Amino acid sequence: MEVIFSVISVLVPIVVGGVFGYFYFGGKKKSPLEAGHTPQLEEQAGGRFDGFNLTIPFVRHAIYDDFVAISYGKNKHILRFSEIAEASIKRHLFSKGLTYRHSNASVPTECIIWSKNAPRVLEILSSNGVLVQSKA
Repeated sequence: MEVIFSVISVLVPIVVGGVFGYFYFGGKKKSPLEAGHTPQLEEQAGGRFDGFNLTIPFVRHAIYDDFVAISYGKNKHILRFSEIAEASIKRHLFSKGLTYRHSNASVPTECIIWSKNAPRVLEILSSNGVLVQSKA
Protein backbone atom coordinates (compact mmCIF):
# COMPACT_ATOMS: atom_id res chain seq x y z
CA MET A 1 0.00 0.00 0.00
CA GLU A 2 2.87 2.39 0.78
CA VAL A 3 4.37 1.68 -2.63
CA ILE A 4 1.11 2.68 -4.34
CA PHE A 5 1.00 5.98 -2.45
CA SER A 6 4.67 6.61 -3.25
CA VAL A 7 4.09 6.00 -6.96
CA ILE A 8 0.97 8.20 -6.98
CA SER A 9 2.75 10.98 -5.10
CA VAL A 10 5.42 11.00 -7.82
CA LEU A 11 3.12 10.57 -10.84
CA VAL A 12 0.49 13.19 -9.97
CA PRO A 13 2.90 16.17 -9.94
CA ILE A 14 4.52 14.94 -13.16
CA VAL A 15 1.16 14.62 -14.96
CA VAL A 16 -0.17 17.95 -13.62
CA GLY A 17 3.10 19.70 -14.48
CA GLY A 18 3.07 18.20 -17.97
CA VAL A 19 -0.49 19.32 -18.67
CA PHE A 20 0.29 22.81 -17.29
CA GLY A 21 3.41 23.06 -19.45
CA TYR A 22 1.62 21.83 -22.57
CA PHE A 23 -1.00 24.57 -22.41
CA TYR A 24 1.17 27.33 -20.94
CA PHE A 25 4.10 27.04 -23.33
CA GLY A 26 1.98 25.92 -26.29
CA GLY A 27 -0.21 28.99 -25.88
CA LYS A 28 2.82 31.26 -26.16
CA LYS A 29 3.88 29.88 -29.55
CA LYS A 30 3.01 31.82 -32.68
CA SER A 31 1.44 30.46 -35.83
CA PRO A 32 3.75 30.39 -38.88
CA LEU A 33 1.31 32.85 -40.53
CA GLU A 34 2.35 35.46 -37.94
CA ALA A 35 5.99 35.47 -39.05
CA GLY A 36 7.10 38.89 -40.19
CA HIS A 37 4.07 40.65 -38.69
CA THR A 38 3.98 42.84 -35.58
CA PRO A 39 0.81 42.69 -33.45
CA GLN A 40 -1.09 45.85 -32.54
CA LEU A 41 -2.05 44.11 -29.31
CA GLU A 42 -0.85 40.84 -27.79
CA GLU A 43 -1.91 39.26 -24.51
CA GLN A 44 -2.07 36.06 -22.53
CA ALA A 45 -5.74 35.42 -21.87
CA GLY A 46 -8.23 32.69 -21.16
CA GLY A 47 -10.82 31.29 -23.53
CA ARG A 48 -13.66 28.93 -24.32
CA PHE A 49 -13.65 26.99 -27.56
CA ASP A 50 -16.73 24.84 -28.24
CA GLY A 51 -17.09 24.09 -24.52
CA PHE A 52 -13.37 23.61 -23.83
CA ASN A 53 -12.43 26.24 -21.24
CA LEU A 54 -8.94 27.53 -20.41
CA THR A 55 -8.16 30.20 -17.83
CA ILE A 56 -5.60 32.99 -18.04
CA PRO A 57 -2.67 32.59 -19.05
CA PHE A 58 -3.22 29.56 -21.26
CA VAL A 59 -4.49 31.35 -24.39
CA ARG A 60 -2.46 33.73 -26.55
CA HIS A 61 -4.60 36.40 -28.23
CA ALA A 62 -3.02 38.80 -30.73
CA ILE A 63 -4.51 41.40 -33.05
CA TYR A 64 -2.61 42.18 -36.26
CA ASP A 65 -3.31 44.58 -39.13
CA ASP A 66 -5.71 42.22 -40.90
CA PHE A 67 -6.22 39.16 -38.69
CA VAL A 68 -6.62 37.85 -35.14
CA ALA A 69 -4.36 35.04 -33.89
CA ILE A 70 -5.50 32.71 -31.11
CA SER A 71 -3.20 30.00 -29.73
CA TYR A 72 -3.58 27.38 -26.99
CA GLY A 73 -1.77 24.07 -26.61
CA LYS A 74 -0.96 22.90 -30.14
CA ASN A 75 -3.93 24.80 -31.61
CA LYS A 76 -3.11 27.88 -33.65
CA HIS A 77 -6.08 29.72 -35.18
CA ILE A 78 -6.11 32.69 -37.54
CA LEU A 79 -9.27 34.74 -38.06
CA ARG A 80 -9.03 37.20 -40.92
CA PHE A 81 -11.04 40.36 -40.33
CA SER A 82 -13.15 39.49 -43.38
CA GLU A 83 -14.18 36.22 -41.65
CA ILE A 84 -15.40 37.94 -38.46
CA ALA A 85 -19.15 38.63 -38.69
CA GLU A 86 -19.20 40.34 -35.28
CA ALA A 87 -17.05 40.84 -32.21
CA SER A 88 -18.77 41.66 -28.93
CA ILE A 89 -18.35 41.70 -25.18
CA LYS A 90 -20.92 39.40 -23.61
CA ARG A 91 -21.72 38.61 -20.01
CA HIS A 92 -21.18 34.98 -19.08
CA LEU A 93 -21.67 33.16 -15.79
CA PHE A 94 -18.75 34.66 -13.85
CA SER A 95 -17.20 37.21 -16.20
CA LYS A 96 -17.38 39.11 -19.46
CA GLY A 97 -15.88 37.56 -22.56
CA LEU A 98 -14.90 38.82 -25.96
CA THR A 99 -17.00 36.74 -28.37
CA TYR A 100 -16.13 36.24 -32.02
CA ARG A 101 -18.88 35.25 -34.47
CA HIS A 102 -17.10 34.12 -37.63
CA SER A 103 -17.25 32.10 -40.83
CA ASN A 104 -13.94 30.22 -40.56
CA ALA A 105 -14.75 26.49 -40.36
CA SER A 106 -11.29 25.62 -39.01
CA VAL A 107 -11.84 27.77 -35.89
CA PRO A 108 -14.19 26.51 -33.14
CA THR A 109 -17.73 27.88 -33.59
CA GLU A 110 -17.86 29.06 -29.98
CA CYS A 111 -14.85 31.34 -29.65
CA ILE A 112 -14.80 33.40 -26.46
CA ILE A 113 -11.66 35.14 -25.18
CA TRP A 114 -11.36 36.18 -21.52
CA SER A 115 -9.43 39.33 -22.39
CA LYS A 116 -8.17 42.00 -20.01
CA ASN A 117 -8.14 44.40 -22.98
CA ALA A 118 -11.56 43.75 -24.55
CA PRO A 119 -12.47 47.45 -25.11
CA ARG A 120 -9.11 48.06 -26.83
CA VAL A 121 -9.57 44.93 -28.98
CA LEU A 122 -13.02 46.14 -30.07
CA GLU A 123 -11.56 49.56 -30.86
CA ILE A 124 -8.88 48.02 -33.11
CA LEU A 125 -11.36 45.70 -34.82
CA SER A 126 -13.88 48.49 -35.36
CA SER A 127 -11.23 50.75 -36.90
CA ASN A 128 -10.51 47.93 -39.36
CA GLY A 129 -14.12 47.54 -40.50
CA VAL A 130 -15.22 44.67 -38.23
CA LEU A 131 -18.76 44.98 -36.85
CA VAL A 132 -18.53 45.34 -33.07
CA GLN A 133 -21.09 45.38 -30.30
CA SER A 134 -19.70 46.69 -27.02
CA LYS A 135 -22.66 46.27 -24.66
CA ALA A 136 -22.29 43.46 -22.14
